[in-house]
Amino acid sequence: MAEVRYGLSEKGFKRKRLPEIIQSLNDRVADKLGIQIQTGPNSVFGQIHGVYAYELADIWALAEGTYNSMYPSTAYGDSLSDAAGLAGISLIGAEKTTLIATCYGQEGAEIPYNAQISDGVNTFSCTDVYNTISADRASYIALGIDTEPVSGTVYSLTIDEVTHTYTASSGESIANILVELYAQFSFTDRTGAVNNDVLTIYMNDETETMKVAVNNITVNQIGSPFNFACDKAGAVEPTLGKVNQIPLSYTGWEAVENNVPAVVGREAETDIELRQRWNSSVYSRAQAMTEAIQAAIYQNVDGVTVAKVYENDTDSTDSAGRPPHSVECVVAGGSKVDIAKQIWERKAPGISTYGSVSQDIYDSQGVVHTMHFNRPEEIKVWLKVIIAENPEVELPAAAPGAVKKALLEKGAEQKVGEDVILQKYFASIFNATPGIGYINLTACYGDTESTYTTDNIEISARQVAVFDASRITVTVQT
Repeated sequence: MAEVRYGLSEKGFKRKRLPEIIQSLNDRVADKLGIQIQTGPNSVFGQIHGVYAYELADIWALAEGTYNSMYPSTAYGDSLSDAAGLAGISLIGAEKTTLIATCYGQEGAEIPYNAQISDGVNTFSCTDVYNTISADRASYIALGIDTEPVSGTVYSLTIDEVTHTYTASSGESIANILVELYAQFSFTDRTGAVNNDVLTIYMNDETETMKVAVNNITVNQIGSPFNFACDKAGAVEPTLGKVNQIPLSYTGWEAVENNVPAVVGREAETDIELRQRWNSSVYSRAQAMTEAIQAAIYQNVDGVTVAKVYENDTDSTDSAGRPPHSVECVVAGGSKVDIAKQIWERKAPGISTYGSVSQDIYDSQGVVHTMHFNRPEEIKVWLKVIIAENPEVELPAAAPGAVKKALLEKGAEQKVGEDVILQKYFASIFNATPGIGYINLTACYGDTESTYTTDNIEISARQVAVFDASRITVTVQT
């Protein structure tokens, strides 16, 4: 029988464990003395060698850990991060949720850096510096007329450098003047309405702004967008319209509201998640390839939870509508500016981008390039599970909750464009808890429940299946 070789060899590292260390000490001492020695647990040599062996075992364990720390498949914690760093891959730390909130108030009201707003649970701090509420960057504005209209008075309204006027007639109401004045404008990206003698105009996308100036009209209130970040890192997702509290009072700042979906943060990446990302992330060091774009978006853009890149390398439009020689990025989460920058930096020259979301990017020469990408359509999946007890193993009372949790974890693994294959979920159910002897799993999809079937759910290239505990029902058959 070949002698076992411990330590470092061409086959890697083999650790000598406590029993082998004790036996080696016994053999070496006996060989050195030239006589048989007593090595039982109550003997002198047995006691001494036992003490030494434990210390040597710790050293062998340290040597093995040092060797394993060099490789992502066996390293842990900081060592894993260091090993990944050798390939240019860094651990994704916990990220804070960021949002754009509309701050309402009077012209010139300052929103200080680090000013806080809250939804009653989480606090968000302003990340903008030296910005004020201003009609020059308004996403919302409320206009009125303070005095009774006088015949012949000219009222003017300027929006984004376009000016229209209206001359009041005798006995004309304030409401009619405001309606007639705003009717002269033609916008598709904003909405205006007159109620109670007040004309309100707001951008449909409140991250965008307009510049407003008036004559003989009063500005009652202005809303300007500001950037805020959650004070704690992690996947904090505030409800739209609920971040509306201002803990401290500021002159001229009257109200706040989050009317735009937040860029949700994420928890710090675990060792398992880093290893799972290893294979795809190594592509981020490459150039001009779909894997490189995908890896760069996921790794370098805060808040991205899903990224998928498709390519049409033919000379004609493909079946998904992608133009010839183009790439389509489907990305959930993250700032569109940051996403567009990653696409620009990774795509090959001469390759166009495709999608309904657009963002201008300036290159080093100041030339503008418009990047396009898509946001995935979320397909809500509903699951109904019936389980029955295995006669040979007792089914725990907590089994339904464990099954629901396992299905949520499995559903979170669904990628963009990946069909929901129900058979893949059976293993998660069986592994969730002991005592299951029978499973009946059916599903449907949509904003509301429909007919449950055993059919798989087809997901298109621009869709992603999403799961929620409220849409999963687990019952025990008696």
